[in-house]
Amino acid sequence: MQTGGPSMRKMAFTLLWIVIALLYLFPYTWMVLTAFRNPIDTLAKKFIFAPTLDGFRTIFIESQFQKYLINSILTATPTTVLVVCLAAPAAYSLAMLNKRSRVFLASVLIARMVPGVAILIPLYLAAAKAGLLDRRTTLVIVYSAFNLPFAVWLLRGFFREIPAELREAAIVDGCSEWQVFARVVLPLVTGGLVATSVFVFIGAWNEFLFALALTQSDAATSPLAVIGFRNEYGVQWGAIGAAAVMISTPVVAFAVIMQKYLVRGLTMGAVKG
Repeated sequence: MQTGGPSMRKMAFTLLWIVIALLYLFPYTWMVLTAFRNPIDTLAKKFIFAPTLDGFRTIFIESQFQKYLINSILTATPTTVLVVCLAAPAAYSLAMLNKRSRVFLASVLIARMVPGVAILIPLYLAAAKAGLLDRRTTLVIVYSAFNLPFAVWLLRGFFREIPAELREAAIVDGCSEWQVFARVVLPLVTGGLVATSVFVFIGAWNEFLFALALTQSDAATSPLAVIGFRNEYGVQWGAIGAAAVMISTPVVAFAVIMQKYLVRGLTMGAVKG
């Protein structure tokens, strides 16, 4: 006799998911707590403490953290727009025009897999020789180059979902290839464009290595600002926690709002290949 089998399994899975969620959320929760704790409470690892805004006061009044946030916005946003504008026609061509695109697609993915540190020195030397160090434009170009292959690969999956009969019918009705792309196909992949934009924006927003090598002060982005809160006098844990909260909050909010497009984008490559 079996009683309550399905309900017990459901409860067990629920508890399992709760445990996994707690494990994933623990670092972020700890970071948020650090932002509102005094250094003494942070070192004592207290969960119950008197909250303070000293960390936020330090980053915005003493360290001008807002300058780094503005640099991140003015770097990640143009990168996202540029990458999506370039990737959309390229992905359309690979998905609907050139059926022998596997070699090119493989080369695109290989280019994305090259670690950034492998080209860091020649990239720095080229930027220095061209007088492009410590400029937001340089970061936009570099970020776009690194995110473009992934965006093409991701958008290609969305374009492949569009029935070929739609394109053929539009051509029969007298549309040019560009009109088919702009007026017929592109509106149908709005979800893919949004998902790609989210991934590219997050990648550019969080990037650290190239920003560290190619900028100094004028174009430095927000992840670099965190380094300044660790010096010979010690570590400003409250400021680091506050900076981390300010850096991560826009991305987390953006990802939560667009989560249905993110899930779709993550699964698209797996089903289309």
